[in-house]
Amino acid sequence: SPQLLQLSGVGPASALQALGIALVADVAAVGQHLQDHLCIDHVYRSRVPTLNRDLGTWWGKSWAGVRYLLQRRGPLALSINQGGGFFRSRPDLAHPDMQLYFSPLSYMRAVPGRRALTAPDRFAGFSLSAQPCRPTSRGYLELRSPDPMQPPRIVANSLSTQRDRDDMLAAAGFLRKLAAAPSLRAIIDHEILPGPSVQTAQNLMDDVAQRASTVFHPVSTCRMGPDPQQAVVDPQLRVHGVCGLSVIDASVFPTLTSGNTNAPTLMLAEKGADLVLARYPT
Repeated sequence: SPQLLQLSGVGPASALQALGIALVADVAAVGQHLQDHLCIDHVYRSRVPTLNRDLGTWWGKSWAGVRYLLQRRGPLALSINQGGGFFRSRPDLAHPDMQLYFSPLSYMRAVPGRRALTAPDRFAGFSLSAQPCRPTSRGYLELRSPDPMQPPRIVANSLSTQRDRDDMLAAAGFLRKLAAAPSLRAIIDHEILPGPSVQTAQNLMDDVAQRASTVFHPVSTCRMGPDPQQAVVDPQLRVHGVCGLSVIDASVFPTLTSGNTNAPTLMLAEKGADLVLARYPT
């Protein structure tokens, strides 16, 4: 949405004019205030079989595909994360501040920064992951050119605040503590990532800085609010300064939700549809 708005002349005036885009509305917040969840994975070699066994070879993937097509069962009928929840990184917190994921797969063969969901490892492995729920870092999205086929520049600015760095360090420490619990320790052969050589807080933080990745929850680049200088849409989801134009997606969230953005986005879509229908009754 922020890319489409800027291409259409709605956005920061100076940035659009520098690209030769005719200005329709000077809305400074378009593309700003980007927020996203950042996650760190710890990967383990397992003493018991995992879904790597079923999906790590071409014949395993083929059989899984046949099972899904004929029965709607098997590993392809499952969520990529088989378990999860929310926890408090400190006992004095009133509410959970971290989200936890468990995946019965590992992806050591993947290119760094990418998760090859169809090419897990051929040994038994699994991963534990955690993310802080309320990151404080803010990024932005801006156009590279007026060409709509040119991808925009996205700058997440992850880990740009001390709080976010502290929270990610706490998340990594919790994963280590969880893996040391008797029930998991009994099935773990050894930790692959970050690995036994990573022990100090600085080691863990270096690993986070190198390997942490998005979980694809970007929001707030067209955030909602009453002030046209700080927001893109009003509480009715109408773009400030542009008649007849609304934005109805996760980009209008004023702040990032604590958990996954899917359900809140569905809610927003339902509410947005009601607002538009009320605005233009038949």
